[in-house]
Amino acid sequence: AKNEEFQELVKNIASQVITSNPADVDALLASEFAGSGATIKDMLTEKIAKIGENMNLRRFARFDGNVVGYIHMGGRIGVMVNVECADFNDEAKEAARDVAMHIAAMNPAYLDEASVPAEDLEKEKHFILAQMKEDPKSANKPENILEKMLTGKINKFFEQNCVTKQAFVKDDSLSVEKFLAAKGVKLVDFVRFEKGEGLEKKADDFAAEVASMMK
Repeated sequence: AKNEEFQELVKNIASQVITSNPADVDALLASEFAGSGATIKDMLTEKIAKIGENMNLRRFARFDGNVVGYIHMGGRIGVMVNVECADFNDEAKEAARDVAMHIAAMNPAYLDEASVPAEDLEKEKHFILAQMKEDPKSANKPENILEKMLTGKINKFFEQNCVTKQAFVKDDSLSVEKFLAAKGVKLVDFVRFEKGEGLEKKADDFAAEVASMMK
């Protein structure tokens, strides 16, 4: 990954994503790079032959608007956040970067409650209900009490998994949403990529490491 030709290839691919705004990986691979007559797929094939390493283009994300990125451990984790604000000044950029670092550490699954797919929410509800039925302390409680307990546990699920509701790593007295609101910033979207993600299970605890670094 430190090979100069590989790094140049990645920069060119990123540039192509910016300029051509491809719909997906296949569209990106088929796109012609900067009037060169060569597609991204051609360039990738050429570098594979030259560098001697097999490479596949797996994923990318592209945001329009106010964007801040954060790279951890030389590229092991990469985060990009898209924010809205009246003035995208240095303070707003710093706040956005702090949230990008938070995302690197905490690895949230969703942006906010509204972005949690109905299927995921139903699975979580079924899981919680099954737990309550197996717990002697709650198994015989009235239905209305169980409903209140379920609501509380679902809210806890949101607080743990939605970045806007998570306790901010640099000040856990605030949620990320409240921290940004105080800075006049709203988080619109984010993406977090981790090396090897989707290819193998990872056991490393980046949360403690990044949180410690931020403090």
